[in-house]
Amino acid sequence: MIKLIVSDLDGTLLDHSRQIAGRDVDAVSMARSAGFEFCIASGRMYSEIRILMEPFGDRFHAVGQNGATVHTKDDRLLAASSFEPDVSSRLLQESRSCGHFVNFIHCTDDSFYLKERNDTTRPYEDRILKTCSVHSDLEAALREDELRCSKISYFGELEQLQQWKSELLDRFAGQIDSYISDKDCLDVMPLNVSKGTGLLRLIESLGLRPDEVACIGDSFNDLSMFALTRHSFAMSGSHPDVRSKAGSVVHSVADAIDRIMTYNHSLAG
Repeated sequence: MIKLIVSDLDGTLLDHSRQIAGRDVDAVSMARSAGFEFCIASGRMYSEIRILMEPFGDRFHAVGQNGATVHTKDDRLLAASSFEPDVSSRLLQESRSCGHFVNFIHCTDDSFYLKERNDTTRPYEDRILKTCSVHSDLEAALREDELRCSKISYFGELEQLQQWKSELLDRFAGQIDSYISDKDCLDVMPLNVSKGTGLLRLIESLGLRPDEVACIGDSFNDLSMFALTRHSFAMSGSHPDVRSKAGSVVHSVADAIDRIMTYNHSLAG
């Protein structure tokens, strides 16, 4: 029996205008009324998740920043992960040698930083629902543990991001994980931090088994969740490699919830 429904946000529950379709709103509300636990798992920060989920109230769990933070539905911080100071500082130094990207430093307290703001950075800042801070010497702040980094996001051309991902994984072997989380975004995480590891912490705290969880997503950072349970749903518009790792392909969150409820009814009947 499925007891917990987990959904990604951007490209899954949210459309490109950051809106939730009426049918999805109704389906999520129906599932919650039927007694399902609900969780959002996103690359976004917890504070952003709360803003975007206002139509549903605040009683949902949240795996934020690709698993770097895990909050329960009563707003309790269950887990938080971050880089060791020297690793995040060296990552940022390496980034300076590559001028192709705009990059942001994220912290587990939902603050995030740029070294400088300009016309190139502003469109990317506008996609994040919190105000970015500027810090002129981020490398030193990270190295001296003034800021504890939980995620570094790079924005740019997909082909260049994929090459940069390979380079970073080679240079920082055994120290980082990395995911293409959007068509123009690469997220670099501490080693063994992912949506899957964050979700596992949550389901253990809830006393659930992985087969009592259903996951819905659309990107490569969702694959670690798909690997936890056979009840996995990829959006029809996602990359073929993402769809191939899911148990089913759906057109909407509402479609996935319909299948989840049908599955539970078949067991109850």
